[in-house]
Formats: sequence, structure tokens, C-alpha cells
Amino acid sequence: MRLHSLNLRLMALTTLWVIGSLAATAVVLQYLFVSSLERELRQDLEAAMTRIIALIDLDTPQSGLSSQLPDPRYETPLGGRYWQIEILGTQTMLRSRSLWDMVLPVAQDETSMGHFEDGTDWHIIYHTRTIDVGGQDVRLSVGEDHGPVHAAAGLFLWDTLRLFALLGVIILLAAWLQLRLGLAPLDKLRKGVDAVRQGRSARLPGYFPTEIRPLANEVNALLDEREANMERTRQRASDMAHGLKTPLAALHGIAMRVREKGNEIDADLLDDLAFEMSKRVDYQMRLSTLRLRNSEHRERASLNSAILRTIAVLKKTGRGEVLHWLADLPQDHEVDVHRQDLMELIGTTLENAAKWAQSQVTIRSAATDGRVQIEISDDGPGVPAEALCELGQRGKRLDEATPGNGLGLAIASEIVALNRGQISFYRSELGGLCVSITLPLANT
Repeated sequence: MRLHSLNLRLMALTTLWVIGSLAATAVVLQYLFVSSLERELRQDLEAAMTRIIALIDLDTPQSGLSSQLPDPRYETPLGGRYWQIEILGTQTMLRSRSLWDMVLPVAQDETSMGHFEDGTDWHIIYHTRTIDVGGQDVRLSVGEDHGPVHAAAGLFLWDTLRLFALLGVIILLAAWLQLRLGLAPLDKLRKGVDAVRQGRSARLPGYFPTEIRPLANEVNALLDEREANMERTRQRASDMAHGLKTPLAALHGIAMRVREKGNEIDADLLDDLAFEMSKRVDYQMRLSTLRLRNSEHRERASLNSAILRTIAVLKKTGRGEVLHWLADLPQDHEVDVHRQDLMELIGTTLENAAKWAQSQVTIRSAATDGRVQIEISDDGPGVPAEALCELGQRGKRLDEATPGNGLGLAIASEIVALNRGQISFYRSELGGLCVSITLPLANT
């Protein structure tokens, strides 16, 4: 499984490193602890052997020692401390009472230290030395039960594991906090880019660490370059519009002179051609303005304000003052659309509804899942079902007898598409056309 999150990837590597390091440290500590215990045990055995050598008396056949050792474990059966005296060259072997009826199977070397296990729970560590006592070679062995060392090592390991588990949790929490603080500038960079995208800022704001500052500077340089390119494009579009107005004005003048000469038919053709060209130029200019504005920074726009202001304007027109306007707007919504784009979108669709309505225009809005739906319905003649799919196409007019150039709904469709929305057409409950528009809500 691949981790696409940088935070999770670093946290996973940190977790593996912490677990591996603590486990290795626990093994090393356990080894050092056991080695230290065994070293102390061997030192004790050497000291015990020195004391026993000083007490060896072969003339005392029962015990072999001139006096009893102070450690009571030598006198307790299987007490944990043992000594054994073997008189070389004879069958005589003297042992501590703690050995009971057992014999230490020690090595035959003159001096040796080692471990012994008999396959049961009896595990001892012993020290053997061959010495001369009154002209007689004697092999002295001293041993101690290794069980306490095992028990102490087990307790130490359990305590170490509990301590390291707590330490591991603390280290991982500290690592998580460090990652959060370390990656915080990236989250700040993301929020800055989002602010630029939504139009709340023209450039990446704030101060960034040295490692991220070059990236932020490059993004700001890119934004500045884009702004300069859009300004040049806007200027070229304006120059083109002014350049086309002169030929169109000249064409109107030619039409007037042709009409003065009595050629009404050609004059009308020239006027119609100039008018159509002027409308096309205006449409392209409006479209270019929309695209430029949309590529710039977005801003919040109040949907209810745009609808109510447009209705107020249309009520003052000859067509709009005779209509009944019903605005069902239960809640105001701020959409992620430029205010001028929204005004033009609402104005275009309401003008189209007013043009075809017989007596009533209805506007409704409702929000769900981060988007708002606006429905604009009229009680006009409507559109045949087979022609609904042609609405919104550039220059497509379904009724050539009605004044207009067929660009209104095309511009509305373009505005909706540029703002990541959807537009659809169907027959309304009033009998006319219903235009349904869905737009994204502005982030809170």
C-alpha cells in the first residue's frame, strides 16, 4: 500500500525507527544487565573459593573444612550455594550439605569457570581450581544457582518493556507534534493559494520559512505574470473593439448614401449587415470580458440582491411593468461568482422570461450540498420538447419573428459554464419555459 500523505509517510517511518531503536536498546540493556549480574556472581565465587581454601583441612574427613562457612545456604539442601572438594588420585570427594547426593560435573582443567545444566531446573555457574594442600592435589569447585539471575533478568526485561512502551508513546506524540508544526507552512501555502483562487487575495500573503519561500515567490511571480498577460489581452480586446467600430460606422454611412439615392433594398441589406456585425462584436467583447473576469479573482456575490435588483429594473420597462413577479427566496445565498457575472446572468435570463411571459414570472432558489439552484419560470408559449436541446446555442433563435439576436441565453450558458455551474431548460408548471441554473456556493 502506498501512502500518498507526506504526514502519514513521515509518521510511519518515524514509528518504525522508534520501535526498532527501542527494541535494539532493550536487547542491549538486557545483555548488559545479565552480564553485570554474572560478573558479580563470578567475583562472589572467587571470594568464596578464597575463604574455602583457607578453611580446607583434610584431617577432618566428614566436612573437609576446619570450621563451618558463615553462609547458611551451604548447609541447606539445594540452598543455592555449593562447594565440592575432590582429592585427586583417590576416590575421596567431600561436598557441602547443599549438594545433598549430587555431584558437580565440573571441567578437568586446573582453573575454569562455566555453566552447568542438567536438563531440569538446576542451572549453576561454577568456579574450579586445582590446588596443593599438604602435598596432596585437590580440585576445589564452588558453584551458585543461576536461577536468581534468570529471575532478575526477567523482571528487568518486563520493567524495561513497560518503560520503553511509555517512552515510545511520548516520542511518537512528540514526533507527531513536530511533523504538524513542521508541515504547517505547507498548509498555510495551500490556504494562500485557495485564497487567491477564491479572489480573497491577489498574491500569497504572509511570511514563509526559508525552505518554502522560493516556492511562494515563484507562485507570486506566476500570478504577477498572469495578471500582466490578462491586462495586455484586455487592452488588445479593447483596441480591437474600437478598431471595428470605425468600419461599422462607415458601413452605416454607406447605407445612408445608398438610401438617399433611392436604393432602399440595398440600403436595408447594408443596415442589417452592419447591425448583425455590431451585435456579434458586442457579443464577443462581452464574452471576452467574462472570460477575463472569470480567470481573475472570484468574489462573493449575493444571489437575492442580484435577483431583486434586476426585478426592480425590469418593472420599470414597458414589458416588465404589466407582469406579476413572484420571487420565492427563503434565504439569501452567497455564490462563488463574480458580482458582474451574476448580474449579467440573472439579467439575461429574466429579460428572456419577461419577453415571452403572458402575465407572470416566478423565481425560486434552494441550496443543497454546497450548491444553489435557481429556477426562472414564465407562463409564455414555451418551447417544443424537441427544441429544448437547442436553447443556449450561440445565435440560435427559435422564433425569427420576435425581436432579438439569439445571444441572450447563449451568454447565460457561457457565464454558467465559466463559473463551474450547470444550466438546463424544460417546460415549467406555468406552461412556459423554465430555466434551471445551478451555481457553487461561496466558501464560508
